[in-house]
Amino acid sequence: MIRIIESEHADGRSWDRPEMVPGNLDRQYFEAVAKGQLMVQRCPQCEHRQFPPKLIWTACGREPEWLEVSGDRVINTFTIVRRHGVEPFRSLAPLVSAMVDLPEGVRLMSNVTGIDVDAAQVGLTVRAYALRIDDSMALPLWQPATEAELD
Repeated sequence: MIRIIESEHADGRSWDRPEMVPGNLDRQYFEAVAKGQLMVQRCPQCEHRQFPPKLIWTACGREPEWLEVSGDRVINTFTIVRRHGVEPFRSLAPLVSAMVDLPEGVRLMSNVTGIDVDAAQVGLTVRAYALRIDDSMALPLWQPATEAELD
C-alpha cells in the first residue's frame, strides 16, 4: 500500500492542475492509486509485466490482469524541469521528472518531490505516494526513501 495525501501544498490547497479525464483503462489505474494500490499489468500466461496499461497483452494478444506492485523504486534516469511557461506548473518548477525501475520489471514515470533538484541522481531509491485528485482518483508521485524506510 502507498500513502495517500490530500494536498501537496502547505496551505492546504487541493488539486489545482488541469482536470484529468482518463479513458476507462487509465481510470482503473488512477482509481487503484486512490485506494493506495500501485498497479501494472501482467500476462496471465507468461507472467510478463507491462506499463502503461493496454487492452491486450502486446506480445501475445491475451487480456492482461492487474498486479499490485511495491512502493520502492530506483531512479533509472531523470530530467530537471527548471522552467515551465504555464500555471500551475510554473510555480512547481524546478522539479524532477524521473523514470523509475520497479522490482517487478517495468518502469514508471512521475515527479520526485521533497528533494533538492540538484540531489537527484541515478540509482537513488524512492518511495511511491499518492496525491488525491478527487474522490475517485489519485496521482502517483515519488519521494526519496529514508534509511528507516529501507530497513
